Amino acid sequence: MISALCINLGKGKTEIHEPERSLKIDDFVQNVASKYKPDIVFSQDAYATKNLEKITRNLSNNIEGSSFVLKKNVINENTKDHVGIFLNEKIYQIIDIENECRKVLENKRLANADFFNEDKRAVLVLAKTIIGGQKFLLSSFHAKKNKINDPQREKHIIEFFSYLEGVAERVKPDHILVGSDTNHRMKLFERRTKTK
Repeated sequence: MISALCINLGKGKTEIHEPERSLKIDDFVQNVASKYKPDIVFSQDAYATKNLEKITRNLSNNIEGSSFVLKKNVINENTKDHVGIFLNEKIYQIIDIENECRKVLENKRLANADFFNEDKRAVLVLAKTIIGGQKFLLSSFHAKKNKINDPQREKHIIEFFSYLEGVAERVKPDHILVGSDTNHRMKLFERRTKTK
């Protein structure tokens, strides 16, 4: 059985700045880690590298026998906006799929040069359970929010799923698990894209 958590680390509509927010997030992660013992944690949004490192330590220190690592893409160096996946290396072996991801993007961009042009908004990891050998294709995705309208954001989300599907076809996982912040009203999206 897998145990996963998805955390949006941004300030949202609050005025709580990162130093204060990070204290609250640290407490939350420590409590969730000790109570629920997640194997995988997905994260999105602006958060300093030093605070992401604290999450890694808080997970490892509050789940007995664990050793967490972070795989991430930085979307914006100035704001530290990122997508990340924290994985317990005592449970999962991480398999490098960088070439497969690159090949999927290259192939998709032959037909559409602008296909998923902000590819740093998703990080994909193939993780194989050490016991049992089950392969999980994991992704953390953070859709565009600013300076974009709903139809453009829907195109962006659809392209992410197409990218994910293309990678899945290449790496043949047993399961796919995504943690995301779509910045979108998904019920309307589902109705508008039902036939796509």
